Amino acid sequence: MLRDQIVNFLEAAVVFLMLTNALSIAAAAYALALAQRATRTDLRAATHGLSLPLPRWLRATHPTR
Repeated sequence: MLRDQIVNFLEAAVVFLMLTNALSIAAAAYALALAQRATRTDLRAATHGLSLPLPRWLRATHPTR
């Protein structure tokens, strides 16, 4: 009985760790895409890339910077 519970717990732990790892990879890819979009200054940056614009306070042209 205890052995089955330990095996089930370890299986659940592995699934949880794989899920969090996948979410971390997705977050890192999104952050890299944002950083690349923020550093581009050509016309292509305005027409392609992510659908979400950078917040005003993150932009390099913000008056408080």
